[in-house]
Amino acid sequence: MNVPAESARTVALIGGSGDVGRMLATRLRADGNTVRTIDIRFTDRSDPDQVKGDVTDPSPELRAVVNAADAVILAIPESVALEAIPFVVAELPEHALLVDTLSVKSRFDAALRDSALRSGAVGINPMFAPSLGPEGRPVAAVTYRDSGEVEWFLSVLSGWGSSVVRLDAEHHDRLTAATQALTHAGVLALGLALADLGVDGAELTAVGTPPHLVSLALLARVGGGVPEVYRDIQAGNPFAGEARRALAAALTTLTETVEQGSADDFASLMSRSTSTLGDRSEPLARLCADLFTDLVHRQPSSWDRNGDSS
Repeated sequence: MNVPAESARTVALIGGSGDVGRMLATRLRADGNTVRTIDIRFTDRSDPDQVKGDVTDPSPELRAVVNAADAVILAIPESVALEAIPFVVAELPEHALLVDTLSVKSRFDAALRDSALRSGAVGINPMFAPSLGPEGRPVAAVTYRDSGEVEWFLSVLSGWGSSVVRLDAEHHDRLTAATQALTHAGVLALGLALADLGVDGAELTAVGTPPHLVSLALLARVGGGVPEVYRDIQAGNPFAGEARRALAAALTTLTETVEQGSADDFASLMSRSTSTLGDRSEPLARLCADLFTDLVHRQPSSWDRNGDSS
């Protein structure tokens, strides 16, 4: 196969029935690319762009789709992606690109290094729910093996309005342990504490301060999500345990400072708590003020009996 032109590509998207897979397929097709989606759960045989297949037990049809692709995207769980590496590496044309959408990169990176990979490879992690869309949102990117096709794909993401943040695999996993695992742990821990306190949700929303309402909104979104997804974020990231232990230790420090420390000790604790923000502190404070201003127009009194905003 000849190296593709700079414009349209033929893409094999494995895991096409998931939220990330559907988002990528829709966007890539809108850019003029041909996208064949592969998933073990597909049942509609009338759609020529859908292929029912198992990447861990590839059929001749699945092999042909991968062999004809300019890019193969793995939008599948990590365990499946790791198992699929020998097949994908063997069938992927040398000019083509391998992309994963895993939330943890270090193990996949190590497995690719041990493989006979000949093509370019990059991992992306959209740092947002696919339903929100990529415009104005960050996508973390880890280049495993550089090539011109890596730059093509990352430029496509930028063209959708995303901010592409380039990281190495370990740095990616350490950052997502903080931005995802730690954040979700804090939100879920808040919910557990509220449950232990026996407080009522309607009363909390009626008298809640802006910080509390935002916290409850986070709890509703995270706690109402798919358990398997949020467990994977906690259990799959090799640095997530360290983040949770840091959260537990921080709560202990807060308690000890309040119960045993002085006013100066508490002021020092507050200063330390924001030290990581650096020169982002003021812009983030302004962002928070904007969020709180919007809450004026969405008070609990405007909610109907089902809790829906009017």
